[in-house]
Amino acid sequence: MKNKTPLYFGAVFLVLVAIFLATSMNPREKTKGAEPLFPGDRPDIDHIETISPTIGKIVIKRVSGVWQITEPLEYNVALKTMELTLNSLYNIVNDGVVSERAESHAQYELDDASGIAFKAYSGDELIVDVIVGKSSTDFNHTYVREADSDEVFLWRGMFSSVVKRSLNDWRDKGLYSYNPADVVEVTAESKGLKRTLSLPDSVWTFRDNGKEMPVDQQKVSAYINLIASLRCDAFADEKDIPRASQSSPDTKVTFKVRNGDTETFEIWSPGEQDAGRYLVRTEEGGEVFRFYRYRGEQLAINYEKLMPGESGD
Repeated sequence: MKNKTPLYFGAVFLVLVAIFLATSMNPREKTKGAEPLFPGDRPDIDHIETISPTIGKIVIKRVSGVWQITEPLEYNVALKTMELTLNSLYNIVNDGVVSERAESHAQYELDDASGIAFKAYSGDELIVDVIVGKSSTDFNHTYVREADSDEVFLWRGMFSSVVKRSLNDWRDKGLYSYNPADVVEVTAESKGLKRTLSLPDSVWTFRDNGKEMPVDQQKVSAYINLIASLRCDAFADEKDIPRASQSSPDTKVTFKVRNGDTETFEIWSPGEQDAGRYLVRTEEGGEVFRFYRYRGEQLAINYEKLMPGESGD
């Protein structure tokens, strides 16, 4: 009979290696039980800050009831993003300590090179001051340490993804926020051509340089929904800005609402080298917004997307 001792010891060795890897990747907590970050009444958080080694400092405050970025620029924050951040913070449960060694900080992305400093205030009171690291391998926890401590905690949830946002990820991408039912007319002008959608009663009509043409009412409604609550796909970057500053827009779109408001935005359609990027800026100037081809080509009243008998895709 062959000697099975080497096989036995080999199997034991593999089991020990597996246990070592598992405990290294998901260290067992040293404290007992789980504790909510805010065990009593929820504080009224009105100011947060993040400092990233790569992105820098971002300051967000509630100003007159509106969440705004105040540093490094002034801009409204996306409401849903802010709600997600606050809900995640309020519902955090601390599942305990996994390490007390400063040497472990790099392993958990909690060192100066990779950790995200996060502060939350209620009025003038600093109530959260931590460094946020990576997510655990089970994607159910985030490694965190207090700013003045070596202890590494496991916070239940994906809080790392909440705070590791770029500046543009925080910004509100909305241009307009009207009720689509209040829009009564849209006009697009480009290269001497004028296309108009109007709602004289309950049916949308379309005119191309004065010539009336049939449209699918459902497709027009979808277009009006797009315009009334217009949101960009992204903010223009350094590749986009020269095109908007060095050339004139090829199309101007104006829409009217029942209360008398009139809004106008300008469009730069993409050339062959522009990767399908449409650029948009409101008539007042300022921020340049980016739309990708699918939504961008609809902005200027694309009749092929509105005519009866076509899919509109």
